[in-house]
Amino acid sequence: MLSRNSSRALSSLFSSTTHAVHTPAVVSPAAIPSFNRAISRAPSSRAPQTPFARAFHYAPTLHKGITPGSSDPAPPSPEPNNLGGVSPHVVEPSPLSDAKYHEYSEHYFNVLLTELEEAQEQGSETEAEYSAGVLNVTVPGIGTYVLNKQPPNKQIWLSSPISGPKRYDWVVQGDSMTEKEGTRENIGGQWIYLRDGSNLTTLLNKELGLELDYDLYEKSKA
Repeated sequence: MLSRNSSRALSSLFSSTTHAVHTPAVVSPAAIPSFNRAISRAPSSRAPQTPFARAFHYAPTLHKGITPGSSDPAPPSPEPNNLGGVSPHVVEPSPLSDAKYHEYSEHYFNVLLTELEEAQEQGSETEAEYSAGVLNVTVPGIGTYVLNKQPPNKQIWLSSPISGPKRYDWVVQGDSMTEKEGTRENIGGQWIYLRDGSNLTTLLNKELGLELDYDLYEKSKA
């Protein structure tokens, strides 16, 4: 059995041990100025963003002329028609001899020139000049039309300030690649742009305000 003095000694020992254990205090970062400065001055790890810009490219449009060295102009939107009795599905010109080409192309230019001269007599300011197979038609406020005979290709080339360049071939109604030259008469023949089936007479009547007949070759035989 412990004495009173021994009990007091044990009690004193347990009391000192209990007071020796301390709970660590939690220190707020705000209490440490150097810590706050380190955080505020830390460099950002994100790379700077480069402004996005889309590049635009411009390709100039090349306008083809009607000179022999120029390539065949690209076809516009198809404008199929069968005026003059010509099918819009024709993809090949009708057989035509050199002599007939000169006859038909020269006759067409003469009829067109006569129509333009009659328009001038009625007050039109359109001017026309024909020389060496080239017909220039100047329309004030619009520009100059150039019609050019091309014997090597048996074509009529047109440069229009409105619809651009086109090349017209002689096409006869009902002709096909299987028919031989001279097997049918050149009745209803028209100058046709094979890429879209458009008729030279239709274009000139529309853009120049003329009234050319589609059967002008038949009238010349009457």
